[in-house]
Amino acid sequence: HCISSAASDVYKRQMQGVADRRAAMVSTLVGVRSARDPEPLIAMGRVLGEITTERRGTQGFGFDPVMYIPELGQTFAEMDPALKHAHSHRGRATLQMIELVRERWVR
Repeated sequence: HCISSAASDVYKRQMQGVADRRAAMVSTLVGVRSARDPEPLIAMGRVLGEITTERRGTQGFGFDPVMYIPELGQTFAEMDPALKHAHSHRGRATLQMIELVRERWVR
């Protein structure tokens, strides 16, 4: 589900002239033991980055080619999948959820 070239052109036009290109990607996971679970587990992963002016890399999908992570010097689409998963919003939320399940549900 990568950004298509047509969508990429629209995105470029919308971002043209925008100086502040800071961005955040957020993923929230909710775990419940049943539909009436009074204490659901909620995990959130967040990653900060910048929107690039051009697509970079061939891995991933969606905004991966334009989400640049300064601390790693790459877009998500330029990263090896293991590195991406370790630093992505989804990866961070998943690790947090695993920890919550171990702490609260597995005894």
